[in-house]
Amino acid sequence: MIDTDDRDRDHPDGAAVEAGLALARAFTGISVRAVAAAGDAVTVPQLRVLMLVAEAGQTNVAAVGRELDVHPSNATRVLVRLGRAGLVDRRPDPEDRRHLLIELTPAGRELIGEIDAHRRAAVADLLDRVPPERRAGAAELLSALADAAGPTTPPTSAHRTAGQG
Repeated sequence: MIDTDDRDRDHPDGAAVEAGLALARAFTGISVRAVAAAGDAVTVPQLRVLMLVAEAGQTNVAAVGRELDVHPSNATRVLVRLGRAGLVDRRPDPEDRRHLLIELTPAGRELIGEIDAHRRAAVADLLDRVPPERRAGAAELLSALADAAGPTTPPTSAHRTAGQG
């Protein structure tokens, strides 16, 4: 087991690490409340899958599994549930019949839009509670952190054939 207190003390930006963890908890809470406001149509992990599919436009089960760092059978189970709920379509990949292509349905796009509207409003409200002088540079720092986190879009079949995924 990692003793995070020792690790944080040894990190040159230990206070920033703790602040980042607090912010991650706040953003998780925002997502949970946004899902609830949208009628609990999906769980937060299912929302993550929907967001991956939305960002990709079209992807496959294996790519979703890789992005989530889960076995493809776990990704398949989540995608089957989302398909039964009418939120994603799954169809054979014409370029590689071993794969299924996944994309959002109109209902899936609508749900993502509704949840994002709730999240956007909550983040704006959170920023409004920070004094303007402490908010200067927030967009730059948050963008830098998002860039450092890397892409969240799983590769598509086009990426595979181009050798990028």
